[in-house]
Order: sequence, then structure tokens, then C-alpha cells
Amino acid sequence: MAAKMNGVWKIKSSDNFEEYMKALGVNMAMRKMGNLAKPVLTVEINGKAFYMKSESTFRTLETRCTIDEEFDEETPDGRKCKSLFCWQGEKLIQTQKWGDKETTLTRYCEGDLLLMELKLGDVVAKRVYEKK
Repeated sequence: MAAKMNGVWKIKSSDNFEEYMKALGVNMAMRKMGNLAKPVLTVEINGKAFYMKSESTFRTLETRCTIDEEFDEETPDGRKCKSLFCWQGEKLIQTQKWGDKETTLTRYCEGDLLLMELKLGDVVAKRVYEKK
């Protein structure tokens, strides 16, 4: 599964992302930028080593971690959280915890697409990426 995720991906569509950012507590100005951003993701998974770079006109973020090991992460909206990536079957699940909140980001491939489901409480957003 990791081999399918490796590569460069550009966003194709986004559904309910504004509501998801609102649930996270992201301010209106940053939500507007988040909705306008068309991120390009570079994903490299080699064994348990995980690397992802998200590039847009607004910001570039890089994440390096070891799958199955919790690490400190600062999110694009400035949250400082504990984050963990782990495999569940063919899905790569990322859990972020801060304060008394928790969000789950699920990534998986379907055909030539990389699908991402973002969930916080009962708010669910979906983003679809295609290989560049």
C-alpha cells in the first residue's frame, strides 16, 4: 500500500473542508486561505519512515516521522498536538490530539486517486488528490 501512496499528488476536489476547519477552531481569514489553497502533496513512505510535504501558494509544510510512534506536530493552523500515524489495513490513519480534542485523518488510495477523510466529532470532510 505504501508504494501506491508514494509520489506527488495535486488536489482535485474538496468537500466540507470549511466546516471541518470551523470545527477545529480555525479563524475566518485562515479558513478562506485554506479553501483557496490548492496543495500539492509529496508522499514518501519507506518501511516505517514517513515523509510528507504539502506545498501551496500560502505555505509549505513538511512532516517527518516514524509510523507507529507518537510525535509533536504543529498543524497548518498553528495547533500544537500529539500526532500518530498507523496502518489499519490499506489505510494510513493519522490521529491528532490537543487539549481535550482529537481529529482523525484517514488516507488511502483508490484507483489512481489518493483519498483523505478528515473527521472531528460528527464533522467529516473529504479531499481527493490525483497523481501529478
